Amino acid sequence: MSTQYQLHEKLLSTPRLGRFLTATQGNKSQAVRLYKYNLRLSQSLFGTISMLEIALRNAIDKHYQQQLNQPDWLKHSSQPSGLFNDPSLRNHAGRFEQAEKVNSTIISLRKHYSHDKLVAGLSFGFWRFMFSGIQFKVFGNTLLQIFPNRPKGINQKNIYQKLTDINNLRNRIAHHEPICFDVNNKPSILYSQRHFQDILELLEWLGYPSKQILSGLESPKKDWEKIQKIR
Repeated sequence: MSTQYQLHEKLLSTPRLGRFLTATQGNKSQAVRLYKYNLRLSQSLFGTISMLEIALRNAIDKHYQQQLNQPDWLKHSSQPSGLFNDPSLRNHAGRFEQAEKVNSTIISLRKHYSHDKLVAGLSFGFWRFMFSGIQFKVFGNTLLQIFPNRPKGINQKNIYQKLTDINNLRNRIAHHEPICFDVNNKPSILYSQRHFQDILELLEWLGYPSKQILSGLESPKKDWEKIQKIR
């Protein structure tokens, strides 16, 4: 297996694979297995995050089309006098980041522009930020309405925190960072399990039966079981 480890070390780099070797107390065979279990877990979670991302952005889009009475509300709100350019949204550098993101996406679409393509072209981080305190207020304090099944007491801050945690998980996966360790660099499934549960909750709060929505997608359960056996 040392040859296998050397092959993977050459491909992945010593620092990247070395963290897995440390987590398995120097067991090279286990280190390679843990790396691949982490990769499979990342793949399965990315699918569930994608389903939530699409459901979330579509719900926000529909809400503001109706709330603002403007089918092309993103483009309209990014005009100089639009809501994304409200003075309270100016950042420390004097920029209106959300407006910039919308306008840069519009420019990139050029002649292929449509409102639907604009919605699809904006990142999870953009949609998450619609629940940040000031922006939530600027747009009328109404966005919680897209979560008709949320439990009593769940507020804007709760939603924003969950979306931030899921966005961070998404970014770790997208940048090929491990999601199978605890704070002590030991193999652990708690981080991914906690945020997978957040995804299920948000889908349910949006009004979708999560089991049906995720049916047919790769489940993380088998990978969790394999990671738990790594010592």
